[in-house]
Amino acid sequence: MKFAWLTDIHLNFLYEDKRKQYYDEINRNCDAIVISGDIAEAKSVTNILQEMAHHIKKPIYFVLGNHDFYHGQINDVRDSMRLLTKNNPHLFWLGCCDPIKLDADTILVGEDGWVDGRYGDYANTPVSLNDSRLIADLFQERILGRFQLLEKMQQLADKDANNLYTKLETAAKENPKKMVVVTHVPPFRETAMHEGKISTDDFLPFFSSKVTGDMLMKFANEHTSIEILVLCGHSHDWCSYHPLDNLTVFVGKAEYTRPCSQGVIETKSLDFCIDSETSNSMN
Repeated sequence: MKFAWLTDIHLNFLYEDKRKQYYDEINRNCDAIVISGDIAEAKSVTNILQEMAHHIKKPIYFVLGNHDFYHGQINDVRDSMRLLTKNNPHLFWLGCCDPIKLDADTILVGEDGWVDGRYGDYANTPVSLNDSRLIADLFQERILGRFQLLEKMQQLADKDANNLYTKLETAAKENPKKMVVVTHVPPFRETAMHEGKISTDDFLPFFSSKVTGDMLMKFANEHTSIEILVLCGHSHDWCSYHPLDNLTVFVGKAEYTRPCSQGVIETKSLDFCIDSETSNSMN
């Protein structure tokens, strides 16, 4: 099986004709689509996913990113995704899916994931991102104070990381040789890149999820016979990181208004092939 990997495509910034052009481009040479979050925003993500599924007519496996909750409530958006994927045979929100067999040897699992402020220097950073202004749940904590906001960030991140670990353990019972793991936020300090360098201590709290990385390392160390490929986004800068012999992390590149495909991944070998056409940003 071959799937095209997309991340941080922010399709709410494109007019419909440009979106359909993009669907045509990514639909070539693949059997399915995998998206590691930031598809649109809360008011548009349901309609855009429906539009994408109607146009592509192949399985679309996705997690949500922080932007997908902008101008909305987290539970409301997730409820919409449950209803959407229940009623559309081509859409699979991995946040509510059991592990999915892609082929005889490969299982797909995923969870949205959140930043957790545990890397870098949250206590002293002057940085404040739009998440705490545009996601209602985070804004409610932000007005109480920066450490109330941190507590909420960590609560969200810890819950998703624990859910991911449970899914990984469930999938391991099927004795797969390979796993593809999809989440939005880079799980290690070394994967939170900006302009080719690891983010500074001011930005690291908002571009990484230490708890997700801890869960991945724990699982990989406990299941050394399983080859694990993690796909994520969020930081908009390409990164490849190999912390263990059986654990590889890819972070996709992205640019607002110029969505691309990161390339095509073949599940038989988990080989990554950059598509010379679709990996180019749209004009």
